[in-house]
Amino acid sequence: MSKPKAFLRQSKSKKKTKEQSPETADEYQAAGVELEEAGEKWRAGDAAKSMRFFMRAIEMYDRGLQRYPKSLDLAYNKARAQYEIATHPMLVGQLPAPLMSVLEETLASHRYALGLDQDNADTLFNTAQVLTSIGEEMAKDDSVSDVSAVRYLEEALELLQRCLALQGLHYTEFQEQAAEGLQASEEVQNEAMPTDEAPEAKAGLDAGPEQEQWASIVEPVTKDTLLDTALAQLSTLTTLCGILGSSAQAPSVPSLAWIEEYASTLVNVQLPTLTEASDRSVEAGLAKATFVSAMLEAGYRKGSIDVQTYRRERDAAFSALSSPTTSDFLMANVASLLAFNNALAETESLSTADPDLLSLRWNSLATTISNLATASKLPSIEPDNLPKTHVLRGDASLYQYQLSKHPLSYPRAVKNAAALLKNAEVFYRNAARLTHDDQERDKSRIQEAIVMILESNVQDGREQLKTTAATRGDEWLRNHIDEVVADGLFTDDDIKVIGLKN
Repeated sequence: MSKPKAFLRQSKSKKKTKEQSPETADEYQAAGVELEEAGEKWRAGDAAKSMRFFMRAIEMYDRGLQRYPKSLDLAYNKARAQYEIATHPMLVGQLPAPLMSVLEETLASHRYALGLDQDNADTLFNTAQVLTSIGEEMAKDDSVSDVSAVRYLEEALELLQRCLALQGLHYTEFQEQAAEGLQASEEVQNEAMPTDEAPEAKAGLDAGPEQEQWASIVEPVTKDTLLDTALAQLSTLTTLCGILGSSAQAPSVPSLAWIEEYASTLVNVQLPTLTEASDRSVEAGLAKATFVSAMLEAGYRKGSIDVQTYRRERDAAFSALSSPTTSDFLMANVASLLAFNNALAETESLSTADPDLLSLRWNSLATTISNLATASKLPSIEPDNLPKTHVLRGDASLYQYQLSKHPLSYPRAVKNAAALLKNAEVFYRNAARLTHDDQERDKSRIQEAIVMILESNVQDGREQLKTTAATRGDEWLRNHIDEVVADGLFTDDDIKVIGLKN
């Protein structure tokens, strides 16, 4: 998912002293930004402390809005800060309420900001991002209709189209101004500053110990700006494919043919134009490959293409890219390969145990593990992705292990069953050790404990489960076990064997 655009505000003089309460909208803005900066400072080292600063920043913006309800700056930054805490991996575990509740509150804040200025491209972009996040969360909840999730994604696409149209107009205006020799960016920034400032203020000096000057920094719309929005559209379409591929087609939701037609101009015209002579062509190519993979998966699940077509075109989409050794490429390819394995596992009859299909699954999982091993050793890998590589290697090992069971009994899986369990145990243990997210750590420890019990290390495995349950609660433990069973990592028989289900 693309990162939400920031509505930047920068102080042009010394901050107010902490003893003084804010009075003007700018002063509330300054206080909120200062609290956000403190939250960012502590985010990596102390997530709980970071969350407290962000919550105080949101409260500060909200207090300002109570006095200045028409302030777009305060409304925008409150909404943006809410979305930050709901999506940042270091903060989401510290949320004061369930994620969906936080996202719904965040959406309400974005709609409020949008109501103050319907033509603000940044607000349109960020509102679409929130809508997409809500749609993604809805799609994970079996109790929520897929139709509801699709509605949010459709609205996100509509807002992104409006955003792109506005940005296109602004881009043309900036190009025309540049052609006339105007410095558009400096002109916009200067117009935002008071024209009757004292000379010392214009020179960047303090006009007084308590004065706070703020300027709206409006960046010129560039091809990169347009590309951000186009890639966000493609990401939303990719999410929509995942929902449509796994649910029954309803007359009131888009078809895969509609998605393909919608994406045609985006993929074949807009992206090539926007990335021409750009260093972001690889990024755009990877987004396209991910979208193609999602379309193929949905088509296969719907029965409109066969498995060989799915495999061939999926492989071609990723092999066409020129950067197969970057962490972004490797992680995207891994997600696609795991989706391929799961699609085959969930749609093919287990009674037939077709050797060719089992071989396809085994090989895709082997490639997954190899890609993850390569990604984990790259110096450029993001810190959040390093523990994820170990989690996914554990998952892929368990998927291979499941191929050893009757009636599949794939020979290579049967031969290596014990080693596959041991690998999964080690990978989950490494993931728990490397992650800074307490919830993800406990999830890895649960999966490690289940594997330990399957390996006959019953006492240690059950003790680890007991310790985790004491921290998280029995309901949380049960819910996560249900999730991993639904994902196909373990079977109901596995859970019964280790005594976690009757």
